[in-house]
Amino acid sequence: MDGMKERIVACGRRLLAEKGLRAITTNAMAERARISKKTLYQCFPTKDALVGAILIAFIEGNLARWDAILDEENSPAMDRIGRSLDYVAQFLPQIQAQILSQTELGSVTPELWAKIDAIRVSRLSRFRGLMEKAQEEGYLRADVDPDHWILLLLGVVQTVLVPSVLFERGIPLPDIVRTVRTIYYDGLLTEKGRRYVNRRRKENA
Repeated sequence: MDGMKERIVACGRRLLAEKGLRAITTNAMAERARISKKTLYQCFPTKDALVGAILIAFIEGNLARWDAILDEENSPAMDRIGRSLDYVAQFLPQIQAQILSQTELGSVTPELWAKIDAIRVSRLSRFRGLMEKAQEEGYLRADVDPDHWILLLLGVVQTVLVPSVLFERGIPLPDIVRTVRTIYYDGLLTEKGRRYVNRRRKENA
């Protein structure tokens, strides 16, 4: 049964990437996975369970690249922070287009949202160690406590980047992330840090 579930979820991830969340129906999934709806429901008793498994797999799969960046212990902390922020900015438009823009308010259950929130919190929490290293190397201001910085950043993520606010405001996710980056990253740069960021931007232009 586990193998069948993995196959269904893999098909769902591809369908989600191609056509978005609205395309994930039980009929479409049974057809895509070449199984009967009975078999589908044996693996996932409800559509919510099916969609939840696909969403989590889609997000985790796309964040594997972020994990790789965070795991590069031989790379400078500032480089990993910058590349992480760049990757998040690239990934969020996919979330906006393929998931959020096709989701009705209230259709993401609290249980599913809690799982999604745990995924992003686990990644953001790893920034604490990178911030400490960047402070030690003189790129980020030393007068900001990493614990306080993480608490404030997580607070914004968990109260602003949530379905109710995003639906009500209709603000594109990349715009919000740019603002968060300006406040919680650019605002921490020392003169050495600004020179590093400007040089990096020129190299990547």
